[in-house]
Amino acid sequence: MSPSASPPVRRHWLLSGATPLTLAMTAISALYLVSAFQMAPPLDNGRLTASFFPVLIGSIALVLCVAQLVSQHRANRDSRSSESASAESTSTETANDDASSADSDASSRLFSPALRLMLVTALYILAFSHLGYLLSSTLYVFAVMLLFAGRDKWVSKAVIACAISALGYGLFEQLFNVHLPALDLSALGLDNGS
Repeated sequence: MSPSASPPVRRHWLLSGATPLTLAMTAISALYLVSAFQMAPPLDNGRLTASFFPVLIGSIALVLCVAQLVSQHRANRDSRSSESASAESTSTETANDDASSADSDASSRLFSPALRLMLVTALYILAFSHLGYLLSSTLYVFAVMLLFAGRDKWVSKAVIACAISALGYGLFEQLFNVHLPALDLSALGLDNGS
């Protein structure tokens, strides 16, 4: 082993890879869920209220964040056990190759599909009250379809996203009589000043 080659420094799993971002997303999701419950109860006399949809989105986001944290912990635990086994049975060159592949695995996990979904969901949550239900939901559904189905046939995906958002709007506004947020032009700086 040459003096310049040093073993890779292992950080605690909470401080490595995408875990700090996932922890931040978990905290944001939890705060959003708490604030959604403070608006009003999601159900009142068996009817949905305006807080139902934010509570639903906050709950889903929190569950996804916790699932991602568990997944990251398991992946870290598995990589540590495989690294210790490979370190005992390989030479210095092989150990360096494993360390570089572990670095590339960590960078690929940084942008895993679950993390991308959490980021898109967080943006959706932040944009929902300013952009309104229709625009923010259409963009969210479109982004999720692009994440999981690829970028081909994007026009048809955009049409499907519009249809899903319109269906959701009709369902909540007409059937459940829950008024959803509309586009807030003043928050975007597009208000005419009147």
